[in-house]
This record gives sequence, C-alpha cells and structure tokens, in this order.
Amino acid sequence: MWTVDAAVDRDQLDAYLRAGPYLSAKYAKALNAEPVGAVPSLWRDHRAYARVRLTPQAIEDGVGADTATTAHREWAVTVTPTGRDGWKGAPVHATAFVTLTRGDDGDWQISEVTTA
Repeated sequence: MWTVDAAVDRDQLDAYLRAGPYLSAKYAKALNAEPVGAVPSLWRDHRAYARVRLTPQAIEDGVGADTATTAHREWAVTVTPTGRDGWKGAPVHATAFVTLTRGDDGDWQISEVTTA
C-alpha cells in the first residue's frame, strides 16, 4: 500500500491497486473513493520509489482481542524515498493500525488501516 514508484505510478492509488488482492472488497472500494495526491515532482526527477520498512509493535491497550474472524495489528512504518540515481529523501515515520477480517473464502483480508 505504501510502495509508490515514480517510474510507474501516477499517484498513491496505483500502490493501493497493487495491494488489491489483500484488501476486503469494502476497504478497496473506500480507498478508490478517497482523493489522492500525485507522486511528488522531486520523486519523478530522481525516478524514486518508496523503500518501506515495517516493524511489528505491541497492540495498544483497549484494542479488542483477536477472534476467529477479526484480528488487529500495529506496525511502525518508515518510508524512505529512494532515487534510482542514488538520491535519498527524508524518511517519513508513521504507525499503522491494521484490522484484518476473514473473507468468505476463509482467507484473511485487510479491512481497515489508519495511521498516526
């Protein structure tokens, strides 16, 4: 979802679309309805892509326990713009709160992501 690549993507939505097989239908529809910004021109100048590092975090207090159909995960996310010409932009840090639900086929799907 965060793997934007200025060489091939117009905007963040392209990265969301690549994640489509892992998203619930409802969440994918919601993402498609959200406005997204274009890939920054500085990224385009350097043909940059997002180098993403995820680090699992302990779940915050107050989050319900996992069930057979719902699970919650928390990740520290670091995104570093990395140019194919050696340029590196300033890393961006966030915390992602991810909700997973079992689809009708029994597989886990991402049903919500919020960031802080």
